[in-house]
Amino acid sequence: MKKILLLLSFILLSCGHSIPNESDAKEASRAALLQRVKNPMDVTFFQNEKVLDLGDGNFQYNETISATNGFGGTITQNAIVKVKWLKDDPSEVSNWTVIDFQLNDR
Repeated sequence: MKKILLLLSFILLSCGHSIPNESDAKEASRAALLQRVKNPMDVTFFQNEKVLDLGDGNFQYNETISATNGFGGTITQNAIVKVKWLKDDPSEVSNWTVIDFQLNDR
């Protein structure tokens, strides 16, 4: 009996979750954002993010960021990133694709 319970718990733990959630979408969106700015090391997130579940594995992420512009100055912008979960483990950033990406002046 103990072996069966151990085996079942191992199977459940190894499966991971397969339904994307707001936290997964936030991580995928932030990774996409960091790939698109000039200096990812200088990005400051204002921690005012909003993640909307648009259905069918689509999410919209909104957050205010501060980043270095092409002239070396700091600019504050509103980031809007729409991402779509493709397949497999949603906690893996590589399983997402960017649908839309915008940086708008505040």
